[in-house]
Amino acid sequence: MKAIRFITLTFFIISSFISFFPNSSFARHELVMTKEVMYWATCSRNSNSPCSRHIKIEMGRDVSDMRDEPCGYSDGTFSLTLSGPPETTVIIFGDYNFKKENGYLIIKKKDDRVIWLLDLISFPANQWFATKANDNSGAFETFYSASPTFEQFVSSVKWEDN
Repeated sequence: MKAIRFITLTFFIISSFISFFPNSSFARHELVMTKEVMYWATCSRNSNSPCSRHIKIEMGRDVSDMRDEPCGYSDGTFSLTLSGPPETTVIIFGDYNFKKENGYLIIKKKDDRVIWLLDLISFPANQWFATKANDNSGAFETFYSASPTFEQFVSSVKWEDN
């Protein structure tokens, strides 16, 4: 009986320690895209539930069709945060299945800080552009292949191997 009590107590102590003192190994590296909807939206065409504006895409999970993500069918534009180690690179496409015909944006992190992008098309077209770290965001580089409808039709996301 004492052995079972000891094992149970040990389990609860270890569980409590993990819960209350997580270390950085539990941190996720991810892209969090926020859809700025133009009106109240629902999750899908056949749903009456409100749509979650945050789309979390863990590092390494490529998304070939954003319609499968929350708010996939609603109109709007995206802002985003990107976390991960330096040289983390993600490509955001203006078409499904990673097609480049409707524009794309390459984002490459240059430090350990989170990147905050409020406007995905505010970069010069067809050239690499470096942004220094500031109080709100880490340093990063972008390459924007412009298209008139890129911002409205962000449709797929692909991670590059570093």
